[in-house]
Amino acid sequence: MKRKKVLVIGGTGHIGSYLIPSLVAKDHEVVVFSRGKTAAYPEGFWEKEIKMVTVDREKEERTGRWPELIEETGADIIVDIICFEPESAQILIDTLTGKDVHLLSCGTVWVYGKTRIVPTPESAPRFPENDYARKKAIIESKLLQATREGKVKATVIHPGHITGPGKTFVTPFGDHNPENLQKIIDGEEIYLLDGGFSTLHHVHPQDVASLFLRAIEKETRAIGESFNCGASEAMTFWGLGEYFASLFGKEFYFQNISLEEYTEKFGYPEEAAQHVRQGCCVSMLKAQEVLNFTPRYSAREAVALATDDLIKKGILKVN
Repeated sequence: MKRKKVLVIGGTGHIGSYLIPSLVAKDHEVVVFSRGKTAAYPEGFWEKEIKMVTVDREKEERTGRWPELIEETGADIIVDIICFEPESAQILIDTLTGKDVHLLSCGTVWVYGKTRIVPTPESAPRFPENDYARKKAIIESKLLQATREGKVKATVIHPGHITGPGKTFVTPFGDHNPENLQKIIDGEEIYLLDGGFSTLHHVHPQDVASLFLRAIEKETRAIGESFNCGASEAMTFWGLGEYFASLFGKEFYFQNISLEEYTEKFGYPEEAAQHVRQGCCVSMLKAQEVLNFTPRYSAREAVALATDDLIKKGILKVN
């Protein structure tokens, strides 16, 4: 693939931190838009090989300068990792209409809502259950409709629960609180909602970055499509707890409790409730068949690597 100019919007976050080194390694010219509030992870050689532009997207969209800033980059490819508002997607559609630019947008597996088909294919209907997911579903619809109308050339990637170095991950309870992980390490009991039989679909951020890169390389097949991005398999909450405990040679101790009983005793655990009651197990067949993409990391490997990083940072402590 010939050298191209790639604009990454939100490039110092978890996905961008893995995507940008891959783009640099492929000899692309890379421009990154970032608010400058998040340090890239992992740090590396590539920071000197890119053009970093500090910019506040929300502010520039309000002032009307955002389209101008986009056009000034002269990008052949735009990877938009932080498009959270349908209005933001519409601005990009209007800005890029008629231009030969491949626009890749980061969605979420949460657009499917409660799991109805296991594993869930991209053709499944969208039943988003929270504001974040509803907006992402609208964004996906806007981008793909504009592509069908010949206005833009868009691809949407739907990552699962991102799990890897540099970030906490969803615990067996269903939140991102490392205290629940520490309890397991210490051999203590944690609460397990609804029996722990719902599913989580972890994915290493490198695999998400790699799927974006594959969609760039095979743009003729990727344009106008959406792709799930999860690990090669999903895990139940109970399976995650058992595996996590096994990393430390411990038994997994838990108290099974219904969401209703937990809410009555301690209050409604919003994040955990959404993870548990929605579930997540997406199919990776389309990415394999259309883009010849297979995740490198299993869910267990992603969890193990994320855990090792949390220990190195002192967030988790091993006795």
